[in-house]
Amino acid sequence: MTVWIFLIVLVSIIGGLAIEYQRNKLEIKNKSRQNEEEVEDLRKLINSLKKRIENLEAIAAGEPDDFKTGAGTGMSEIEIEEEPSVKEQNQQKVSDIADKRRNK
Repeated sequence: MTVWIFLIVLVSIIGGLAIEYQRNKLEIKNKSRQNEEEVEDLRKLINSLKKRIENLEAIAAGEPDDFKTGAGTGMSEIEIEEEPSVKEQNQQKVSDIADKRRNK
């Protein structure tokens, strides 16, 4: 009789530990997914900010006097275009302006 009670207690303890282990495993998996989603969101934000910086550099190089005084059309000048060639266009603008200034 004592052996049966001992086995029941032992099985219930082992079962409780197994259930707790599975819960912890699921929690860790959920946190990992959340972290991956946050990292992806941050990557998108960084890429967006890089494009904005490139646009601002092109605006600053294009009309430095307007840029210093704050004149211009505002947010419409710095809105991001969703084209992959924006970076190349901005680099070309900056190099064209630099060439013009060297030739003066």
